Amino acid sequence: MKRLRMLLELDRLGTVSAVAKLLSYSTSAVSQQLAQLERDFDAALLEPDGRRVRLTAQGQVLLGHARRVLREWEGAHSAVTTSQDEVRGHLSLAAFQSACLTMVPELVRELREQHPSADVSVVQADADVSRDRVVSREFDLAIVERYSGQTFPRREDIVETVLFDDRMLLVVPEGLERDVAGPRDVADLDWVMELPGTPTRDWAMSLCRRAGFEPRIRFESSDMLVHQNLAREGVAVGFLPALIPSRLLSGTRFVDLGPAESRTVYTVSRRSLQSTPLMMAVLGLLARRPEAAVNEPAV
Repeated sequence: MKRLRMLLELDRLGTVSAVAKLLSYSTSAVSQQLAQLERDFDAALLEPDGRRVRLTAQGQVLLGHARRVLREWEGAHSAVTTSQDEVRGHLSLAAFQSACLTMVPELVRELREQHPSADVSVVQADADVSRDRVVSREFDLAIVERYSGQTFPRREDIVETVLFDDRMLLVVPEGLERDVAGPRDVADLDWVMELPGTPTRDWAMSLCRRAGFEPRIRFESSDMLVHQNLAREGVAVGFLPALIPSRLLSGTRFVDLGPAESRTVYTVSRRSLQSTPLMMAVLGLLARRPEAAVNEPAV
């Protein structure tokens, strides 16, 4: 099973070193296991492709079977787990920053209280990374975000469950002495935004351009708490989601941009894990998070 997964990841990532990093093996160990896989099937499964490695025709044949075998193996584990009455075991979760700040702590507390034999580990990761790692079986579940117009490839073995829509807010310094109804009213100020090429940055730039101006971006950060602190200190304005905990937002005020300017928060998991008691328990707890976690904007 481990060798088949290595083959699957090699096809996706293209290099032995990337597979080794993902699966926490040495590069030589992965090479040895793939060489053993070739001996197992008495066929050349890999061939050089510049600095990368690609699967031969025989490797592609085995790849199709490997996907089915791994799904069946995980499905067998799920079936055995589902036959047990107790919610138990381990679930690996990936979530974006504001979900880690709000939804995750309460999820972990409630899971510990209600199901002492279950536990969850959490890694902060962006949506595109989380989705890939759910597919590769590094994570069991991911809490991800999607902005209007953003799309991801559809996969039959992946289940998406929408949790709620999270409004995006304009954040300005608390002491700003002017009326602010929208981005156009602070077009002359310095802005903080996420890094170029990210969905949040694309959304923010589109919003400003639709408002009729090109923002003067002086600060770039993937950390929303940095955005908030720059606004609190009076040196920049920017955008933040309503999901950010209100206790972290002192010294700033917000303008609600309306329901049209929001992101969708949803979960991504493998279909083979959907019926396990632990996954059902976690999804049930997350389904209750919108009312508990989303802040009312302090306009």
